[in-house]
Amino acid sequence: MEVIIIVILIILYLELRPIKRLYLKGHFEPLIKGSPENLNKYRIISHVHTQFSFDSLGKPSDIKKAVEENNIDFVFITDHDNEDYRYFEDKKIFAGVEVNTPEGRMLFLGGKLPVISHPNNFEFDHYVWKGEFKKEYLYELINIKDAVVWKKSLSIIYLLKNILIYPLTREILHKWNALVPLEQWVKLYYSRARGLKVIGGLDLHVKLVYQEHTHGILIPSYREGFKWLVNIGYSKEKIETKDDALNLLKEGKVFLSMKDTDADFWGFDGEKVYTFWEKMPLGSYLNCRVNKPKTVKILKWENNPVVITEEHQFSYKVEDEGLYHFEVYEYDFKIGDRYIGFRPLIITNMFEVVDGRKENNT
Repeated sequence: MEVIIIVILIILYLELRPIKRLYLKGHFEPLIKGSPENLNKYRIISHVHTQFSFDSLGKPSDIKKAVEENNIDFVFITDHDNEDYRYFEDKKIFAGVEVNTPEGRMLFLGGKLPVISHPNNFEFDHYVWKGEFKKEYLYELINIKDAVVWKKSLSIIYLLKNILIYPLTREILHKWNALVPLEQWVKLYYSRARGLKVIGGLDLHVKLVYQEHTHGILIPSYREGFKWLVNIGYSKEKIETKDDALNLLKEGKVFLSMKDTDADFWGFDGEKVYTFWEKMPLGSYLNCRVNKPKTVKILKWENNPVVITEEHQFSYKVEDEGLYHFEVYEYDFKIGDRYIGFRPLIITNMFEVVDGRKENNT
């Protein structure tokens, strides 16, 4: 009986962690500033492995099925050291590659767009980034494997916990986002790679397959995996081709969404709507709309919180130059100023705010 009680207490602790103490702050207004409705929205998956990688078993047909079921617009396959998926490409799914370089591990999306992969993985030497953080590189701010490796022992314990409560949750990766140390990763980004456009990578490998028909049982599966981490992009024009999708990523016009969480973020100066990395003048408004309950939205200027709120939507007038971004977290419940089960859901690319007078003078 004592052992059972101890196991239950450990499960409860793991279910309720992490606990975050937050004080709501910031001067903001109700959401009245412009609208993103004239922007086209796209769902993009990056960093996926198939049977053409030595450590994955997924088939092209499994990828295509997952794309259909999850309403994904574009997928960039990045098998190890080869682009053999090119023989199975279609209008939505494109071959790329993951390689070791003298600088560190890199992806080349579509075979050409360079991404610093695993920048937060210091476990293995070939992952550790040794090169420059060049402006033309994308920065894989969130990689699911990095989250597992960051706290390997805790990840194993989480998996055991999830196996024990599987009859209740039906999810082996229940609350996996609690393992993502987003605040620490963002701090690393600002300290060494500030100014690079960010992207999220699944790093999804299929390890087990039971397949007696076309679409069998995959562990982990693309169907579920394509809900874990999606790059949601904005474009003022309709995009249809591989190059269109690559340009959207290259320009940083995406936010990183975990657990299939939808939202909208945009800037507005009274006339023009701005997306990420477009230069906004001082006095413009940054806008946030997230309809998911039990979420905290944090707006940061140069990685310092200027707004912390539970409001579903709000507008904030920017009065300082620099980089702004939004982070969204979910929680299970709160006690006073303590948020129980505090886990990241979204981080956006940067909004760049400039002094228009300086821009005109130059």
